[in-house]
Amino acid sequence: MIASEQSLKTERKANMRKIIAAGCLMMAMSLCVGCSSKKEGSKETTTATTEAKMKVQSKYKVPKITAAKKTDQLADAQKGETIVTMKVKGYGEMQFKFFMKKAPLAVKNFVTLASNGYFDGQIFHRVINDFMIQSGDPTGTGTGGESIWGEDFDNEVCGELLPLRGSLCMANSGADTNGSQFFIVQAKADTAKKGLEEGNVELTKKQQALFLDQGGYPSLTGSYTVFGQMINGYDVLDKIAACETKDSGSGEQSQPVKKVVIEKMAVSNAK
Repeated sequence: MIASEQSLKTERKANMRKIIAAGCLMMAMSLCVGCSSKKEGSKETTTATTEAKMKVQSKYKVPKITAAKKTDQLADAQKGETIVTMKVKGYGEMQFKFFMKKAPLAVKNFVTLASNGYFDGQIFHRVINDFMIQSGDPTGTGTGGESIWGEDFDNEVCGELLPLRGSLCMANSGADTNGSQFFIVQAKADTAKKGLEEGNVELTKKQQALFLDQGGYPSLTGSYTVFGQMINGYDVLDKIAACETKDSGSGEQSQPVKKVVIEKMAVSNAK
């Protein structure tokens, strides 16, 4: 779902369920509250798809999800809001907060899957240093996975939420093809600067400044739903991204030589 820009076209043509982490973000949004108007540096849209029209499969129990009162991507988690702790075997823990008001479908899907143990035992099947790490496929191939609704769901893209370093994003094989695969952006400020210099995506000055300050992958802006942000564990993220990799079979150096396993995901509330 996330892939390098060179492999993006190939993956989309093949309609593979892989994250394409180097595609350009087109900011097509569904259910992005308060982001339906077009703004400088974005191409935000809305769709008719709503959560009310989607039925969660009976095998999944949906937990109570407490949203933050305000959406601030880089702020600390607010007391009481839902967070997820991801324990990666041999590496440590990463914690994430979520943007329920801006990406309700993606948040409900991820948190529900996490609380039902869906991700436990899965691997990060795709790891590219200075880019991202990708998981969420029970087959470990990059071609599997499903949403809690048993079907793909729409992108939820908003100019307030960017693919900055530490952002938790949905993987897809094209617009509105989200399932269970996700990626965590790992690229640092120097990589973000190079991306901005390439000028592959139109961004506001404020958005550019955030990338330069925080790091991230500018060219992903608009094509992938950003639904969470890391609040702890950046050292773990970097350790995983730096693991030894080999050819995945597609010519891409992205498959970890030694499996990187998600031991457990735990859903709780920020204190």
